[in-house]
Amino acid sequence: MRLIPNGFCWCGCKAEAALGKFFLPGHDKFAEAAVIQMTHGSIPEFLVANGFGPDGKNLRETFQQWRLEKQSATQEH
Repeated sequence: MRLIPNGFCWCGCKAEAALGKFFLPGHDKFAEAAVIQMTHGSIPEFLVANGFGPDGKNLRETFQQWRLEKQSATQEH
């Protein structure tokens, strides 16, 4: 699905966003934090629910591997 900005900030503040933007500066972080808090309670709980944390996968290593794989797939096309 392709998402298209509609001219307003998607965080719900109802402010106009710059052309081609989904959020005002910093409002994307509010949106992330709000959804995580409402669905998981906290960032640590969110990480554990997704298999990360001290007893799970290493987030930084997993992210780095994901980026390398994505970059490799992009270069193949």
